[in-house]
Amino acid sequence: MSAKKSIEIMTTLADEIRRGEHGDVGNIFMTVRGICDQFGVSLVTAQRVVSKLKGQGLLVRSGKRLSVAYRHSDHAVARRLGVLLTNMENPFFARLLNALEHAARRRDVEIISAGSCYDIEHEKRQLGMLTASGATGFLICPASDVDSAAALAALARPYVLIGRRVAGIDADVVAVNDFEAGRLAAAHLVHQQCRHYFYLGTQYLHNDVRACGYAYGLRERNIALPAENCLAVDLAEAEDKLCSWLLRHYRGKRTGVFCYHDLLALRLLRAARICQLRVPADLAIVGMDNLPVAAETYPSLTSVSYPLSQIAERALDVLLRRLDGQVMPVAVNQFDPTLVVRESSCCLTALPGQAVNE
Repeated sequence: MSAKKSIEIMTTLADEIRRGEHGDVGNIFMTVRGICDQFGVSLVTAQRVVSKLKGQGLLVRSGKRLSVAYRHSDHAVARRLGVLLTNMENPFFARLLNALEHAARRRDVEIISAGSCYDIEHEKRQLGMLTASGATGFLICPASDVDSAAALAALARPYVLIGRRVAGIDADVVAVNDFEAGRLAAAHLVHQQCRHYFYLGTQYLHNDVRACGYAYGLRERNIALPAENCLAVDLAEAEDKLCSWLLRHYRGKRTGVFCYHDLLALRLLRAARICQLRVPADLAIVGMDNLPVAAETYPSLTSVSYPLSQIAERALDVLLRRLDGQVMPVAVNQFDPTLVVRESSCCLTALPGQAVNE
C-alpha cells in the first residue's frame, strides 16, 4: 500500500514541478516533513517520494534543503510578496516561512524574506529593502506589539500581520488565539495539582496576551498570579537568569510554569537539571508552538499546538484578496489551540502525546 501511495504522491508532485507550481531552478522545495503533513504519510514514504523525484532530475539537495532542479522556461511569477520575520534563528519562524513558501508556490506567487531581529530600526530598513526588491504586499511578524506602529503606518502597500496585533494599527491579523492558549496551560497545570504557578515570557512584548490568558485561567480557579511570579527574559541570556530565578522562587512544592514559547521551555528544562529539580515531580513545564524538538527532548515537552499551515494559507489568502482590490472589513483571524500533553508536565496517570482541551 505504501509503495502505491508513494507513486501517487510522486506523480502528483512531479506534474506540479513540471508545470512550474514549485518555482524554477533553485527554488526551495517543501521538506520531507512537509510532504508527510500534506499527504498524511510516514517519513519512510515521504523519503521514498523524494528519492524518486531526485532520480528523475526534478529535485536536488542543497545543503539541508531540497531545491527544484527543473527549468520551467514558460513559468512567470505573477506577484512578489515580502515576508518579514522577527527571529530567523527560532525554528518556529523557519516552519512558518516554509508553510508560506509552499502556499505561495501553489498560487504562482514569489516570496522574498528578511528578518528584523526584534530591532525596530532594522525592521524599518528591512521593509525598505523588501519594497525596493519589488514586493507588492507584505506578510509581517512585527518586531514589537507597540513600537512597530510607526513603520507600519508609513508602509504604502497592503500587508497582513501574522502572530499578533500592533497597538494603534488597524490591519488584518492572522494568529493563534493566544489568550485561549494561556487558559489551556493554566487549566492543565491546575489539573496536575501544582501548588505554585509562574509565567516565563519574553522581554520584547508590552502586552503579552498569552500571559493574560494564563493569569485569567488561574483566576477562574481562584488562584492569583502575582507580578513577581512572571519573568521576562532574552533567550540569549536565559540560562544564568533562570537558574537564579528558580533557586530564589522554588518553595519545595510542585510548581507549574507556562512558557511563552518552546525554546524558553527547553531552557527552563536545562536550568531545572542544573538546579537539581525534578521534572515533572518538582517543576511541571508547558511550552508553546509544539516544535518538532518538543517530542524529542527528555523529558518530552508538553506544548500548545495550532495549525501553522492553515495560518499561513489564511494570511496569504487575505493579502492576495487585498491586492486584488477586494473591499472587505479589516479582521482578526484567530485559530484555536490545543494542548499536547507529554512528560514535562503530566502525572503518571496522564497520557503523553495526547491532545487535550481542558
